[in-house]
Amino acid sequence: MGQLLLATYFISLLTLSIGSEIVEYNLKSCDRIQYIFNFTKGLPNSLHCPYLIGKLPNTNYLLYDVNPPEGFNLRRDVYIRLAVFARHLTRRKVFRNFRLVLPPWRRLYHWKSNHVEQTSIPWEQFFDIESMRRFAPILDFPEFLQEIAQFGLAEAPNVPVHQVFQLLHFEDMFEQGVFDEKYKFEPDCHKEHYLPGYLLQQPILLEHKFACVRYQGSVNLLESVLQQHIAKSISAQTANDVKVFAILNAETVLHDQWGSKEFWRARRSMRFAAPLIKTAEEYRARVLNSNTIEEHVQRPPMWEVERSYREAMGGNYLAVHFRRGDFVHGRQKTTPTLMSAATQIRAQMQLLNLTTVYVATDATSMELTNLKAYLQRVRMRRFTPETLTQKMLIKDGGQAIIDQMICAHARHFIGTFESTFTYRIYEEREILGFPKHTTFNTLCKNATLANCEKNSEWPIVY
Repeated sequence: MGQLLLATYFISLLTLSIGSEIVEYNLKSCDRIQYIFNFTKGLPNSLHCPYLIGKLPNTNYLLYDVNPPEGFNLRRDVYIRLAVFARHLTRRKVFRNFRLVLPPWRRLYHWKSNHVEQTSIPWEQFFDIESMRRFAPILDFPEFLQEIAQFGLAEAPNVPVHQVFQLLHFEDMFEQGVFDEKYKFEPDCHKEHYLPGYLLQQPILLEHKFACVRYQGSVNLLESVLQQHIAKSISAQTANDVKVFAILNAETVLHDQWGSKEFWRARRSMRFAAPLIKTAEEYRARVLNSNTIEEHVQRPPMWEVERSYREAMGGNYLAVHFRRGDFVHGRQKTTPTLMSAATQIRAQMQLLNLTTVYVATDATSMELTNLKAYLQRVRMRRFTPETLTQKMLIKDGGQAIIDQMICAHARHFIGTFESTFTYRIYEEREILGFPKHTTFNTLCKNATLANCEKNSEWPIVY
């Protein structure tokens, strides 16, 4: 009976997948069913499902980078903007063979572990690339280098970047009090005036042309910017010609589909890498007596199968993201003291009849000691790598993701005002199917909850 049910489940998934847009970015010669369930990994190379596009005409790659000080979770949001754009762009005939290239991760401001190598990290270290590729035509940076080598460019083994667009803000963003979408190429553009981004520091990339673009508007305005360079060059291209473009300061572009069905499809496709999921699940089971099945969370094998759901219960613990660091000084009006946060945590635990709190925080060792002192007779838990080897494997970015996954599975969650880390947990809990009142909560400045600034709510859309 169990085998029959399993077979029925896979057949229903096959039917759903073949009738959807899951594999629209693969070559027609690829067996779609094999691709969906990854049955080809152990087969000889000649039988693998190809995703290489070396033989397709008018191939264009878009690389991008983000302002160096920006953090991990803001960069995840920038990816969503560009992924939605890339998916939209491939529906245009002239951009049909278009790929968005994920920039390698550099050492970020919040990645403080100096003894861990954290440069040139591919996205597959943190995310399930195949899951993301089922939404948008993306390539991880190592995949891009492997694929573009198929073209035999003159600069091989180096890669030419044919045009770099340095995005700049308009000096007056609200001209006459109105925010209009617009862009303008800056005639007086000297690339040495701008700090080189991490992307162009990759020694294998050879930058050719550099243009400054004043930019104000949603991500879809990029199509007009690219069209001036891609469309006019296509007529002169041979069948296997290729162009590589780069966008610097990509955070300048705004969401075109914020909070929409398309936004949430992109966000749902950003599932985490399997090793990080395994580590988080093992910790929850061992330390928090928590497991996915008993908590009734929504997590089917494929994100495309997810549906509207609000019955998740979560584990028997409270989760809190308590941002410290630069927030202590830069956001004094909204960031609570240690005592205020502890008072709010204790009150919520009493209300929910819980005895364990999981705290995700960038607090110092001294601050953690004081917070524990304020939370006597409360089981306070935090994830830390068990060994140096584990730390080097998951890196600081992986540790942050594990924190987010553990917070996402809690019975109740409280976040920090205007923290992108908190926002990503909100999104994860919406996907897992928690009731809104257990998710969209914010630590207040004052323990009395007076004049409390609250984060906005944006429910998931299917």
